[in-house]
Amino acid sequence: MNEEIVLNILAEQGIDLVVSLPCDKNKRLTALFSTKFQVIDLAREEDGVGICAGAYLGGRRPIMSIQSSGLGNMLNALMSLSWMYELPIPIFASWRGVCNETICAQIPFNKPLPKILDIYEIPYRIFSTGEDLTCLDEVIAGAYKRHTPFVALIKPSCWEPQDPVEIAYPPRETAARILALPGYAKSHMKRLDAIRVVTEVVDAKTVIISNIGVPSKELYASKDRAGNFYMLGSYTQASAIGLGCAIAMPERQILVIDGDGSILGSAVLPVVAAAKCLNLTIIALDNGVFGSTGNQMSPAYETADLGFLALAAGINSVERVHSADTLRSALNRKTEFVHVILSPGNSALPNIPLSPAEIRNRFLQFCRE
Repeated sequence: MNEEIVLNILAEQGIDLVVSLPCDKNKRLTALFSTKFQVIDLAREEDGVGICAGAYLGGRRPIMSIQSSGLGNMLNALMSLSWMYELPIPIFASWRGVCNETICAQIPFNKPLPKILDIYEIPYRIFSTGEDLTCLDEVIAGAYKRHTPFVALIKPSCWEPQDPVEIAYPPRETAARILALPGYAKSHMKRLDAIRVVTEVVDAKTVIISNIGVPSKELYASKDRAGNFYMLGSYTQASAIGLGCAIAMPERQILVIDGDGSILGSAVLPVVAAAKCLNLTIIALDNGVFGSTGNQMSPAYETADLGFLALAAGINSVERVHSADTLRSALNRKTEFVHVILSPGNSALPNIPLSPAEIRNRFLQFCRE
């Protein structure tokens, strides 16, 4: 069958991780991925960009499999992360809005997709028949050779006729849980203070992924090192990149410096919980504001509770801290999600004097050592 052809091509191309959000038109392929490869199931497509980036940086060879409408959710992350840092990401996109599409909402974005990809200079290839699928290796090889996103627009006709898919569901059981965390107390730190604690605690092999804007500047000023991956764009992708690194490098401790605004804008926490990477720690620096854009209050200031969001997502090890000592203790315990209550405020620091290529190259060397 055509799906088996695709699985064989992935294996021949050395793919070892599939990051997926399903489509009705290729559901048999989606069901078969896990029979051959490690699969990370997404809640939102743009998180897959970060996961693939982190996995590649850590030495894995991932692809993404999505519905083509998800490309709309991914465009900023693709351009400001994959394209800017020259990170390969082959994307198998089930192309909706064509082939007698019956759902009218799929047409406005998806039908002109080739023109959209042309505008952003993202290479792509259209696949119309089952026979065409034998050339999917060109998309994978092209992405990795050119270090770029490369999209396979796969029409539903490629899977016709599609055999029924049977899914075996395990028992759905969840024990009763009482979720409890300490209440908010007056913070003794601003973001820079917390970042300095992080740089004091880490050992020489630890990887640090830093959120965009001022947090990356403060990390650079506190302790620049090759094991720091400074994000220059791609809002909401810090924890996703960290998850990809944790999957690819289970022998290393991965720390993510994320923020309240970024976490609230992402759907990655349930994906993190499901992956069960015990070498990953997300440090949620919560000053209740969008710090890099002028300290405007975020929903975390008075209403949303990041610690409880992490618990509800299924992350088991969650701590809330307010001081340098309690933060240091949580990091030494390798707590999976550390909710750090901070006071608003940015330090006046210059931009990081490194290009995306310099950040990537020295980080790659660090990870390969």
